[in-house]
Amino acid sequence: MKKLLVLAMLVIASVTAWAQQQFTPQEQELIDLSNQKWAWMSEKNADKLAELFLPESQFVHMGGSWGKEQEVGIIRGGMIWYKKADIHSQEVKFTDENVATVYSNIHLTSEVGGNQVRYPFMVSEVYIRQQNKEWKLSSLIFTKLAEPDPRFAPALTLNNGIQMPQFGLGTFAQPSNEVARESVLTALRMGYRHIDTAHAYNDEEGVGQGIKDSGIPREEIWLTSKLWIDEYGEGKTAKAIDNMLKRLQVDYIDLLYVHQPVGDFIGAWRDMEKAVRDGKVRALGISNFEVNDSVFDLIMEKAEIKPQVLQMECHPYAQRIEARRKAARLGLQVECWFPLGGQMSQGALLKDPVIVAIANAHKKSPAQIILRWHLQEGLSVIPGSKNPQHIMENVQIFDFALSDAEMQQIRALNKEQRVFPYDFKMMQQMAGN
Repeated sequence: MKKLLVLAMLVIASVTAWAQQQFTPQEQELIDLSNQKWAWMSEKNADKLAELFLPESQFVHMGGSWGKEQEVGIIRGGMIWYKKADIHSQEVKFTDENVATVYSNIHLTSEVGGNQVRYPFMVSEVYIRQQNKEWKLSSLIFTKLAEPDPRFAPALTLNNGIQMPQFGLGTFAQPSNEVARESVLTALRMGYRHIDTAHAYNDEEGVGQGIKDSGIPREEIWLTSKLWIDEYGEGKTAKAIDNMLKRLQVDYIDLLYVHQPVGDFIGAWRDMEKAVRDGKVRALGISNFEVNDSVFDLIMEKAEIKPQVLQMECHPYAQRIEARRKAARLGLQVECWFPLGGQMSQGALLKDPVIVAIANAHKKSPAQIILRWHLQEGLSVIPGSKNPQHIMENVQIFDFALSDAEMQQIRALNKEQRVFPYDFKMMQQMAGN
């Protein structure tokens, strides 16, 4: 531990959340070795690094990939000087007892060709244990992260004065709690700070564990969940909220929705309001209430604490103009699920010729164009995925902007054609109404 602290003083400028993580002795050994590597890089100690690298080691950087000799030569010659790694979180995963990967979320300050640069990276280091029990580095991969900048990704101010990150990760259709944990960890490493889940998704435990394992302070993460129909009713909902907090392993939820506009949602709302007053919830929302004017109007009439957010399906093919106008009149922020159309759309939005042409013009993907459109419309957007590449791609939308003409082209695609076949009468029958 003393050695680790000395290395941290050499390499790391700030004390960050990762330092409070608890590691097993086996994990700590690899964490120490990884941090020793950053110290050698900072010192330009090419000889020590050469001893650490396996002969067949591979290095993948922003500029390409190469082997051990080229990497050592670059460091020795000073072409790249890895000056300082500010480490925000670290994690170790063992493939077996002789193969392990260290994941580090860092801000790396480097000097390249005499110019100093600083970027956020997700660094993956694969270590292989040799017969003499020494660990050697087999590969080192730098993945540049999209770091949301408040100048380009502003938070949205809700009608209670609280600010909510405009962009987040949806966790619908995560196949298991473990996959949900991995998706949340991946998203948080890549700069996401807004996570959306629900009791009905059956992944709250995984979401909560991912937030806990990230090492990121709870107050830096916006966490949303939703109550299901069988949890509605005064007294019943209060218990459901306490159970939700236990599943998520948190003391409070930033935004809590009634998930469907059926059943005793008024009774549920009374307990949700009490949870706000008790500090268990910060903001309240209604999900899918735009499908019926009578339930929408009823909750607005009965609520003592008015809803802050309306969540609904919304994307370029179903822009929900009237619902958005109504929400705006009542001071509700709109948040969009299925912003890319969801699996049931079979990728229709991503293949649309207008969107594809705009994507080509910006050298971006169709998904990035669609998500950027949502942001510039003033909508909150929570694309869901369990694919790390998609999670990374989706957040890389803060370094460009759509022109007024491009925004209008996408607005012209509106058909008010929903992908999800919502049947309000069927939902009423499910709730026993």
